[in-house]
Amino acid sequence: MSDLTVEPERIDLPPGAFYKSRRHYVRWRGRTVIGLSQNAFRAYLFPVCTPSGIPLTEESPVDHPHHNSVWIGADHVDCQLPYADHQQETANYNFYVQETFQGRAAGRMIAHAVDWQELGPEHLRVVQDIEWRGPAEWGAPGGRSIVRESRAIDVQPGEAAHTIDIRSRLRPCSGDLQLGPTRHAYFGIRLIEALRPSGGGTLIDAQRRRGVSAVDGARSDWVHVCGEVIRNQVAGLACFPCGHTGSGPWRVHPWGTIDVNPLQSQPRALRVGEQLEYGIRLVVHDEPRDATQIAALHQAFQERTLADWQDLATAGDAAAPSRGGGSLDHG
Repeated sequence: MSDLTVEPERIDLPPGAFYKSRRHYVRWRGRTVIGLSQNAFRAYLFPVCTPSGIPLTEESPVDHPHHNSVWIGADHVDCQLPYADHQQETANYNFYVQETFQGRAAGRMIAHAVDWQELGPEHLRVVQDIEWRGPAEWGAPGGRSIVRESRAIDVQPGEAAHTIDIRSRLRPCSGDLQLGPTRHAYFGIRLIEALRPSGGGTLIDAQRRRGVSAVDGARSDWVHVCGEVIRNQVAGLACFPCGHTGSGPWRVHPWGTIDVNPLQSQPRALRVGEQLEYGIRLVVHDEPRDATQIAALHQAFQERTLADWQDLATAGDAAAPSRGGGSLDHG
């Protein structure tokens, strides 16, 4: 029997009741590593746990309810929609805030299916098919399909630390796209209060700069936050952007948000038939880790070989090939 499993959340509901959202857990030796969660607007990771089982991210904080633990989003998404022969108009969407923001309509990210495969004794790959859909509108009461995202999550657990690689591949659906420039993109991480820089967490980057004022806006290969998460127990999280995600400046905030944003200052055009891919690695650990130890983990990250993944079949495609692991259709 495998040490790694993917299990649906089990909640006993009274007759006639039903789930409004859903979650599936990736577990290692019976302990939760991550949860694959879906709410009305977004597919995201929650919880994200250390090997001892301590969750290090917050699901929906009261000050920013759209900060969903570890998530993907983009506030400025412009789509060129055809409306007559050789004529187009621009539709503006916000796939970040869960309501209209600065005039841009709120879209939804819907996970339609998830599949997984064991790539090694302690290596599980989860692949999600996620649709970025616009809001209901005239002529499209169900919303327009704007982007198709294939998301690969590689989970490699350990007794001292879990390694989680998240890679996101985008393809336009309705027309050519422009993403950004925007301060609200692309990977977001919202930490628990004990790890907030304003709440006692220690924030450091690869150049050994410390604190929000020193790290925010700086360029660095990695950032790491560590702190006492419960009494007498220290844990932390390190984030390493993949090379193709770019080396843009970090955005970190006192309230505990870390952003990896390659769309901050430059827009990215994406034509129908093209694709765009970004990725990060998270190292979630128990016990203190100093900068030298995080640097060694980053060096191993740079030397890694993480193979490409196969997208799941989307609506209208042929059936997805068997992966020998398991699958769950999210509808």
